[in-house]
Amino acid sequence: MTTKNNASRFRSTLFRTATLSLAAALLAGCANTANTLRDADDLYAEREAAKALPTANLSTYANALQRFGYMLDIYKDGDPVVYMQTRNILDATNLSSPFVGAEIPGDITEMVRTAVNRIGARVVYVPFHPDYLISQAQLGAKFGVTMPDYLITGALTEFDRALSGAGRSNTASATFGSGRGETVLGANLTRTAILSALALDLNLVSFSTQQMVPRVQASNVVKVLNFSSENNASLGFYGDSFGFKMEGKYLQGRHSAIRTLVDLSVLELVGKATNTPYWRCIPNGRPDPIVMENMRIAFNGLTPELKLGMVQVMLAKYGEPVAVTRQLDEPTRLAIRNVYTTRFPQFGDTVDVLSWQGFEPLFFNVPMPWEATTASAGAVAAPVVLRPDAAGAAPAAAPATPAPARTGA
Repeated sequence: MTTKNNASRFRSTLFRTATLSLAAALLAGCANTANTLRDADDLYAEREAAKALPTANLSTYANALQRFGYMLDIYKDGDPVVYMQTRNILDATNLSSPFVGAEIPGDITEMVRTAVNRIGARVVYVPFHPDYLISQAQLGAKFGVTMPDYLITGALTEFDRALSGAGRSNTASATFGSGRGETVLGANLTRTAILSALALDLNLVSFSTQQMVPRVQASNVVKVLNFSSENNASLGFYGDSFGFKMEGKYLQGRHSAIRTLVDLSVLELVGKATNTPYWRCIPNGRPDPIVMENMRIAFNGLTPELKLGMVQVMLAKYGEPVAVTRQLDEPTRLAIRNVYTTRFPQFGDTVDVLSWQGFEPLFFNVPMPWEATTASAGAVAAPVVLRPDAAGAAPAAAPATPAPARTGA
């Protein structure tokens, strides 16, 4: 018996010694410099592959600004370039102060500059850096100074925190069995949403007169969401239980929301200043009554020959080979028939192109590259008869391209 016990203790001691030796060998083989460096390289490669790369900082309306630039190329072909400058666009709510948490940016001038510069070559931003120019002039540099046509002024005018909020919670539990076999299941779902509002006001000032351009302004508001969610579940057996909890939070970026406001407001402001249907650059955009009224007043104030000239200019933008003669000649009649029968059949077989009702669809629906063609490829043009008041040709005049009226001082 004693011999068996000694043998058993020997085997146990031998096993423990072998186990410790194996563990020591494994530790000695793993915890060394080469393995540590290799692990560091693997970790670095893994994190580098997973990290987020920089992306273009584009708002929802950044593409609309680029489209607006294409629109100006079509509508304002031959018109002079519009030069713009900004005053400092600051925070008027004082909530950008560090004493109240600096919740919004204090200066968004650079965002406005970027939005204006995104439009394209027909709207040029003129920087204002007098200190830099003076310093360069002292070194002998010579500059050609460009005076702007307009100044953009404005501010962040509203930040209403927690305008509205709502929360919902769903709870469920169930018990099975009794005694030591009692089982309890539980679950809880909670959702909370809080909405705040940010507003931006922009106005246009004529640089030459230093007067605000009447009714050319943009005042837009965006709502910012603060959302939180919580999911709980538990399982219990006769007093012992375990469970899990998941939480999530989403806070819409205020700086990103402000950039969206800036891009939309600049689009609206420049669209009104140039009397261009800028809303066509925005999906599901609605016509701006100010632009439509400005164009109606400007068109009705023209003489019949100038109206015909403008009609011919617009027909050319539809791809019709029409010369600007200011006369209702046969090529003009044919172009009117082609355009109105394929694009504006609601006029039937009669249209008065010298009335605003007849000219309005022609002006506001010039084809754009991003829009689907409305006319069918094989459509046969029905005859369009000009009304007698439009058929009376105006006296001949020298060819000219009448420019659409611009809002300004």
